[in-house]
Amino acid sequence: MLSAGCLFPVRPMFSLLKKSLLRISPNEASFERRKFDNLESPARANLEEVLRVFIRGYNLTLEIGDYQLLARTFEKEFDSHYAGFAFEGAGMCFALLDLLVPRNPSRLRAFTDTAGRKHDYIATVGAGFAVARLPYGLRAFERYAEKLDPLVAWCVLDGYGFHQGVFQHRLFLDECREPPATLADYGKQLFDSGIGRSLWWVKGASPLLIRQAIDGFREARRSELWHGVGIACAYAGGVDEKVLIDLLDQCGPYQKDFLSGVPFAARMRQKGENPSPATDLACRLLLKMSCDEAANLLVKYMDELSAKWTGTQKDLGRKGYMLIREQVTRRFDLDNNELAVAF
Repeated sequence: MLSAGCLFPVRPMFSLLKKSLLRISPNEASFERRKFDNLESPARANLEEVLRVFIRGYNLTLEIGDYQLLARTFEKEFDSHYAGFAFEGAGMCFALLDLLVPRNPSRLRAFTDTAGRKHDYIATVGAGFAVARLPYGLRAFERYAEKLDPLVAWCVLDGYGFHQGVFQHRLFLDECREPPATLADYGKQLFDSGIGRSLWWVKGASPLLIRQAIDGFREARRSELWHGVGIACAYAGGVDEKVLIDLLDQCGPYQKDFLSGVPFAARMRQKGENPSPATDLACRLLLKMSCDEAANLLVKYMDELSAKWTGTQKDLGRKGYMLIREQVTRRFDLDNNELAVAF
């Protein structure tokens, strides 16, 4: 008797199914479809384009099997501001395939070790979408993280939080649902950073609406939420100087946390070699630094921590984020240094 595998070769069938069943419609990027607030936001066009590029990157990854060709396609099709989001979409796609049909090495690790190395942070953030989309994704996270570069695997939980904020914003933003109890402290912190980033989209980059939303959360969570907002405003952008200054004013006692997100965005731009006027503006206006200076500050702290680290690479990746985040936050504590924005 012929087996089903003989009648229907597994690999060709899976290739066909992944292209037909796993594709995402560009319509999913619409603010109206997502039922976001502030539909009249001046930043809407830019933020919707970010989501469309993410989806396009995801769908292209379903079609293009060659990693080098995929990376070249992203760099050719998208301008410097948006290209990183295509790599983020690729990260979601590779992680989804990894979790559905495991492979060793994982597709995402193979990509970020080669053609996607410059964008390893944001691609790994994209993997958080896959963790969120699958019923067993969170349970599989620890096992899956073992297959990724330990120095960037922590990014998955940031992406997981962002996904929940964007796609389940009634629960995670309006009702301020807590991070999953199964996450370690570092994971809950990263989850909240992702939730903070999602506010940039859901609230249409409105400083007032973002502040009102964050005020609804427990006080202990607010610092990391503002950190996420800082990353989003500097990397995705879409606003002018007035909005950035208003944002700094709205975050009140969390200014240092908000400002601490900007170097993380700058480092992703620097490493990805995909500069953006939005990131340049945020660094210049908010930090009084160039994008490279802000990114190099983060690199400096990372190098110093790595040089004295005696634990495992896995622990360095996980605990290192929290330690570096603390250092950057202290650097931008406006009560203890002369950094200030000229209003």
